[in-house]
Amino acid sequence: MAIPSGGGSEVLKYTALQGVSTTTQTLITGVTNHIYTVLSVIITECDDSATENFFLGLFDSDGTSNEHIIKFWTPIPASGTFVWNDKFSFSGNKTFRVKTQTAANLDVLCTYIDQDWT
Repeated sequence: MAIPSGGGSEVLKYTALQGVSTTTQTLITGVTNHIYTVLSVIITECDDSATENFFLGLFDSDGTSNEHIIKFWTPIPASGTFVWNDKFSFSGNKTFRVKTQTAANLDVLCTYIDQDWT
């Protein structure tokens, strides 16, 4: 990616997912000439029944290869909330995803900055 030298945009965005279960769900789908800075991820266990585990990962654009685990299988107690507020950035064709380990019911809110240099 070239170093920005002129116009572009910087927009605060969010992704909200409800009912995340054993499937992997995408929070951010990256595109070329964009820089993404993740500000926070808030995950809430909504079943009020048992502790659930989740992970956050960064993948190549196909969503499956070259996995970089950001947060590995982390437990959330029944009706609990997990807040990730460590900032990190990535650029280009990557996907930032969340996945649960069992049949969970998680709500996820991800806030991030999208810098567009096209």
